[in-house]
Amino acid sequence: MFDPDIAPSGTLLGLLQRGRGDGPLHALAAGRAEALAALEQCVLRDPRLDWRVESRSLYYARLYSDLEGSLDGIEQHLFQPDDVLAPDEHRCGLALSVLGHLAGYGRRDALRLLRRYAATGGCWEWALDELAVRDDESGLRTLGPAVVDRFPRTPEGDAALARAIRDSYEPRPWQLWAEDGAHPDTARRVRNAQEQDCFDRWQRQLRPAGPTPGWSVSAVLDWAQQGLAAYPGVERDQPAARCLAAVAGPEDRSALLDAARQGPSAARAAALRHLTDRRDPERLDLIESAAGSEDDLVARAALESFERLRDEDALTRARAWAARADPLGSAAVLSRAGATPNNGRKSAVPARPLRRSAV
Repeated sequence: MFDPDIAPSGTLLGLLQRGRGDGPLHALAAGRAEALAALEQCVLRDPRLDWRVESRSLYYARLYSDLEGSLDGIEQHLFQPDDVLAPDEHRCGLALSVLGHLAGYGRRDALRLLRRYAATGGCWEWALDELAVRDDESGLRTLGPAVVDRFPRTPEGDAALARAIRDSYEPRPWQLWAEDGAHPDTARRVRNAQEQDCFDRWQRQLRPAGPTPGWSVSAVLDWAQQGLAAYPGVERDQPAARCLAAVAGPEDRSALLDAARQGPSAARAAALRHLTDRRDPERLDLIESAAGSEDDLVARAALESFERLRDEDALTRARAWAARADPLGSAAVLSRAGATPNNGRKSAVPARPLRRSAV
């Protein structure tokens, strides 16, 4: 028996709906029109029973790339009239993730669709997360006014903007918009929202529901390390890196560099992630040193930090690292193959939070 929404397993559509490994082989052997029709049906009507525990976007994106498929169907699906009135991540999530991978492969039409949807679509946060790890700085900066103008210039709108910044999985676009001199009004609103978020975080610390970091760089690093010692299965380096973004100033750079070079496990990983996100001049040397660490947490933080880089310096260093026979060499090869400063991000993408991790 099979689910009534799933085609029989012997058909091309059934193979692709189930994510079978031989599905792409059958699709490439079939007529192109038939293969594209089946592929589009899978992307526009997610066939998975539980989209949170089964990854499928890269599977479909590679087949789109192999078939050189048009994105007209995805465009019509995303920009339906009721998309803004009733945003539904279950309806749009898979399509947006497929576009993200295609943008990483250099498909400019996919990149343009993501930009347009981030500016006008209902599930714009998802599209913005995809762009944050693939688009270049100039492309992201042009989106700033459109995204920020979604929030009315009222106390309620400013509070919603602060929540959007706080809840964003990828902070890079907001950081760029806060420093964007070409759109001073947008930059001012983003900075004010960030300050409000910092104040709200400080207020929450006055009413802690559990162990929380203090309001200093050393306290945050200690909190990350203490958490790893007390709860080895719960890593705090990424949350600690977010806290560092709120508390660290220029005067703390020396302490953060020391922590990223020789600090204890979780503190070193947190400092490394923070300095990489802030585009510190020594970030690539720190990544190279940490990637060879025997500490799995530190090495993973180094690789994930490198995978987030998109600038010329990172691409130059990737060319030098590509010959290495270690995980950093593999990450460098992926970076060279899938990312340039002009076309966006590589194909190796950091993990999404639970609601998007398996898409």
